[in-house]
Amino acid sequence: MPNKIAIVTGNNVGLGRALTERLAEIGYQTPEIIRSRNYDLKDPEASSRLVKDIVERYGSIDLLVNNVGNYINKPISQFSFAEWREMIDSNLNSAFYLSQRALPYLRESHGRILNIGYASMEKLDPSVNVTAYQAAKTGLLVLTRGMAKEEAQHGVLINMLSPGYMENTVTDKFMPQMPLGRFATLDEAVDAAFFLVQSNYITGQNLELAGGWGL
Repeated sequence: MPNKIAIVTGNNVGLGRALTERLAEIGYQTPEIIRSRNYDLKDPEASSRLVKDIVERYGSIDLLVNNVGNYINKPISQFSFAEWREMIDSNLNSAFYLSQRALPYLRESHGRILNIGYASMEKLDPSVNVTAYQAAKTGLLVLTRGMAKEEAQHGVLINMLSPGYMENTVTDKFMPQMPLGRFATLDEAVDAAFFLVQSNYITGQNLELAGGWGL
């Protein structure tokens, strides 16, 4: 797969790292993105600079995975305005900035965008203490489907993967709620991501990887 270029945000840990490693195994080039040092993706100018730098160095963009996003667990009544902006900027606005800047190059390559959500998001049933995160990710789902409609004519396919609890989850207190009796492995999440990315016909869809959790 020569000259295939993938941008994976949040690619140093968890799902982002697992996906980056799999992409590298099959021949993609996956430039390292260090938010704190090089690119603050909450800043539209930084997103523009990232796309410019990638294209100047590698010549094209074939895949964009919007995986980065912060998470704050606290009641809305205790959120500072800065924390609220952090949730929206890191989980929604960063994906918009980067996707918009990458679209001209994705159109040239008939590329793909994969956005990362969370399981059960389409039930619109906010959980206590994570409303801000869920609001941002729900907006990302709307963005996913809106872009998918607009970009289909240009050959760019855009989907969302929404994992539930995975093996890197820091607590197992939710294990009794899992119908399959276990969390998803990172390999299973990457397999689901590749199912969407490699399709030539699926677009505008949200695939849950939750093992029956939330049904």
